[in-house]
Amino acid sequence: MKKLYTLMTLLLTGTQLFSQPEKGALIPVTTNSKSALSYYNKAMKSFDDVKVKEALETFEKALDQDEDFFMANYQLAFYFILNQDGDNFDKYAKAAINCKAKLSDAEDLLKEAIVRLQQGNTSLTDLGKKLVDLYPHDPNSYNNLISFQSLAGDSTGMVETLNKAIKIAAHPATFYNQLGYAYLTLKQTEKAEAAFNKYIELEPKNPNVYDSKGDYFMYIKKYDKAYESYMLANSMDPSFSHEKAELAKQLYERTEGKELKIITM
Repeated sequence: MKKLYTLMTLLLTGTQLFSQPEKGALIPVTTNSKSALSYYNKAMKSFDDVKVKEALETFEKALDQDEDFFMANYQLAFYFILNQDGDNFDKYAKAAINCKAKLSDAEDLLKEAIVRLQQGNTSLTDLGKKLVDLYPHDPNSYNNLISFQSLAGDSTGMVETLNKAIKIAAHPATFYNQLGYAYLTLKQTEKAEAAFNKYIELEPKNPNVYDSKGDYFMYIKKYDKAYESYMLANSMDPSFSHEKAELAKQLYERTEGKELKIITM
């Protein structure tokens, strides 16, 4: 699985809007509700852990507390545009664009990204680079730029950005995951395997690391290895990889002409 984000804890200002205390360190997130911010933080952590259903539900809880919460609407809009769900994209994009709160400079850049997307313009890389220039020490700046480069189909740019993000991130595991997929799009399989192996090294108890390695094995058509990796992920969390494991098993048996033995985890 691919989609990953990072967010830091934010503090209350004297205007009753929650935002970063130190400009230039981390991207501010503006809301009028402590509970909304708490849900937002949890949702972003769920995205980091690739628990997508949980993340989406928690973003909705944030919006229940503050329906004018720009960043929650932005994250949902961007998720749905990446997953080609136009109706839901329009719903959350309109809410983000019509936000009445006074936004930070970073949020204004992200709002411009949503405006362009609504106009059918997927050229957003310039906005992502400005965001990184404003907040070069915040991993979330790089996450946004990577997403924009992904929309533009710029895998080479993604690799460059990911390698920069790895250098500044205190916990770069999710960037190694994305780097593995980016290398696969460039057909650089050895580099992809190294990135996925680093992801496993950094988070061995995360089932997603084995799901991702399974995707790597599927790409190089080692279906038995893919099956083993998917089943390991599934043994750690039953919500992971079962259908992928079944597909890998079918492909192995079709190509090899023999039964793949079921491995008991």
